[in-house]
Amino acid sequence: MKKIVYQGTSGAYSHITGLKFFGKNNLFLGKKEFKNIFEDVDKNKADFAIVPIENSLAGSVYENYDYLDKYNVEVVGEIYLRIKHNLLSVKIKNLPLNQRLKLIQKVYSHPKALEQCQNFFEKYPWMEKVNFYDTATSAEFVKKSENISLGAIASKLAGKIYNLDIILSGIEDDKNNYTRFLIIQKRKNKNLTIPSKANKCSLIFSLKHKPGTLYKALFVLSQFQINLTKIESRPIIGKPFEYKFYVDFEFNSKIKNKLEEILNIFKKQTTKLKVLGYYSKGKYVIE
Repeated sequence: MKKIVYQGTSGAYSHITGLKFFGKNNLFLGKKEFKNIFEDVDKNKADFAIVPIENSLAGSVYENYDYLDKYNVEVVGEIYLRIKHNLLSVKIKNLPLNQRLKLIQKVYSHPKALEQCQNFFEKYPWMEKVNFYDTATSAEFVKKSENISLGAIASKLAGKIYNLDIILSGIEDDKNNYTRFLIIQKRKNKNLTIPSKANKCSLIFSLKHKPGTLYKALFVLSQFQINLTKIESRPIIGKPFEYKFYVDFEFNSKIKNKLEEILNIFKKQTTKLKVLGYYSKGKYVIE
């Protein structure tokens, strides 16, 4: 049995992702902040952590890019979870849907979840959006309040755990709403080995603050026809308007045998390079 941490509480999308990736016969522990899950892994207080890194509608979870660089962790897997948002509220018997909707005045959820349901709030303008810690904690809060004027946007599992009614399901703006989660563990060695089934890699690197340095670095990867799937810039603390870069790329079996050599060439173009992990490209799953 593995100890796996995630941000949020039972029924959070990170919790659901952990169940999908590892199976239910493990110990799942929710933490208040993203920082806490990185700290637990770094200090060997947990075997793995589930880390949301980007959403297909709301974009990147920027702080987690920074934590990947700050803490001594490595990426060992990824998974894409189909996010289906639901409007949850306390149970009321025999009340028509239109009347039930009119009773709800405030809707709590994580800011990213609220952001993904803009069309819903335009349709029901009397409902006030209220930022909360996360989706599942919002559901827990609404349940404890027993207030019929409060709602939460959260998962179906959260509704089941906290015994709330699903007033409306699938209220996200786009049905192709996916969040990409990374699976991290304690970094065991400075130089990582490439697992036999790995076909994806994540890096963080910085460059000299000169024209053409990013082009020259990425040209190394393009020469070997490596498929770049993600690039994200993050500010370097203490160096105004200078940036470090997060990159994901895929590689095939032919490239795999030369990958360490390629990255050594790539490293010469950088001032700092950290390989975050080699892992298998993630599957797309639904709740």
